[in-house]
Amino acid sequence: MHFTTVVLLGFIAGATILLGLPVGRLKSFNSTLRSSLSMLAVGILVFLLVEILGDASEPTVTALAAPGSTLQGLVLALLLAVGFTVGFVGLVIFEQRLIRAAVDGGSPVRLSFMIATGIGLHNLSEGLAIGQSYAQGMSGLALVLVIGFALHNATEGFGIVGPVVQRGGRLSWGTLLLLAAIGGGPTFVGTVLGSLWTSSYLSVAVLAMAGGALLYVIKELLAGVRREPKQALIMAAVALGFIVGWGTEFVADRGVAASASHRGAEATGVVTGGDMDEMRVASFGAGPKLSQAAVADQERRADDLLHERALRPQVLADGVHRYTLTASVFPWNLYPGVSVSAWGFNGEVPGPLLRFRVGQRVEIVVHNELPQATTVHWHGLAVPNAQDGVPGVTQEPISPGGTFVYRFTVTPQMIGTHLYHTHVNDDFQMDMGLHGPLIVDPAAPLTTAKGIDALYEIGSFKIGGSEEENVFTLDGKAFPEAPALVVPEGARVRLRLVNASAEESHVMHLHGYTFRIVALDGNPLKEPVAADTVLLGPSQTADVVFTADNPGAWMFHCHILDHTINPGPSGDGSAEHVAEMGGLVTFVDVVPPTAPVRAGYLAAGHLMQMAD
Repeated sequence: MHFTTVVLLGFIAGATILLGLPVGRLKSFNSTLRSSLSMLAVGILVFLLVEILGDASEPTVTALAAPGSTLQGLVLALLLAVGFTVGFVGLVIFEQRLIRAAVDGGSPVRLSFMIATGIGLHNLSEGLAIGQSYAQGMSGLALVLVIGFALHNATEGFGIVGPVVQRGGRLSWGTLLLLAAIGGGPTFVGTVLGSLWTSSYLSVAVLAMAGGALLYVIKELLAGVRREPKQALIMAAVALGFIVGWGTEFVADRGVAASASHRGAEATGVVTGGDMDEMRVASFGAGPKLSQAAVADQERRADDLLHERALRPQVLADGVHRYTLTASVFPWNLYPGVSVSAWGFNGEVPGPLLRFRVGQRVEIVVHNELPQATTVHWHGLAVPNAQDGVPGVTQEPISPGGTFVYRFTVTPQMIGTHLYHTHVNDDFQMDMGLHGPLIVDPAAPLTTAKGIDALYEIGSFKIGGSEEENVFTLDGKAFPEAPALVVPEGARVRLRLVNASAEESHVMHLHGYTFRIVALDGNPLKEPVAADTVLLGPSQTADVVFTADNPGAWMFHCHILDHTINPGPSGDGSAEHVAEMGGLVTFVDVVPPTAPVRAGYLAAGHLMQMAD
């Protein structure tokens, strides 16, 4: 979808507010009917108030509950409180100083202007949601949001003219257009802003002000009918208005849910603000927003890890190879529309590949920017006891803001594929992303057989309040974002597999091939084992080798099939619903030798040790 198209759609979504405004041109009704129509508008506004405050509160509560996001949550809570107060009290000041100066103070028109102002703030957030969806590359979701918001805004127009209808007045066409610009115009403005720049802080502040403003105008409208004799009838109109507001929202929500269930629609986007709970997929762990560029950068990092592009060390004057790992909290996209506040090393999950060679003296400087203490354990490496990363035994935990330097010399015992990971609050911190792969090469290659080395590190996350691991990743990404491997036909391929799941075992299977398991936990097998599945318990590693002599796109996945779906509306299958692929699924694409293969697929200068 082109930028001009989404801006035009944002204009249309706001312009539908005009559909409800012409009621303000109708001739006078009797008193009871006028009051009932006014209370119908109140019901719509009450629904909007409940929904707005829910939308403003949800990211605040999520941030307060998420580890490492307390400061963000407190800032959002402050914006929520201040914004609501400004919207409620500020509208009174706005009315007294500006609206009364422009409109007769005794006229119901002033209340319509106040309602339009509150709805305009709300519609600004709707526009931000449309723009954010476009900015994140989710054009399908942006279109669905436009349709849903357009439907919703049509009922808001009647809410604006409710006070005039109640008093039996009529509005000029010029006034109606001005009210439409105040109430609907911000949808267009928000679309433009959201497509260029997004902020959860701005969204919460705008929604909170809208909620405060609407609460004030609801109070004013209810005060106008307190002496109406047929109270039961007009209160029924309030209930009907609420149902109308909810009904239009329900129809729009179903559109988003239908779009989300379509694999190509990308409609499970993470959006803060706006009307629809499904937009946030909150119950399935959708979290902090990332720009399209940030998601693309994370996909590049996953591709780098697949092709064993290791972290470059600083070589000191005395020959020591120094690596720096910084543990911190950052947003990480798991699969389309779902992200988490991950805990990881150097801003990526898994942490960067560390690659050592026998005989090197290494120094790993670990900075802790987490809200908890942590350590690093070098799994499978016989390091000196003081460097083993066991808190309270071999070292004091690295406190938040602290630094620890691990030092050891790489020995032949360490050769192979390994894992480094936290050893504090292990189950939680591992499932937040504090782990990474490690490869130790011999001092000199044992053979001269060149081939393709590739690495898949299996990770797990607990999202949506689950007490069990329910999202599974390959190099930090769940299908359909897990990186695929492309190899030329005839190449010798080594797949290094690392299981960084804190709890789950995985049974990895490659279609189209019988591979040979040549190493387990970094230790070469005297006799390679021919197999088409390999079992990996938590923290175990395996090296498997095959010759890519069967062309085609071959599925590589876990054969515990619950690990090949993503949680959410398209998750578990049933007799009525076909589950979509997710989790531990990717493909090995064997192409003709003459086909172009991206640079980096051949193991960059590394010679394979083929343990035949």
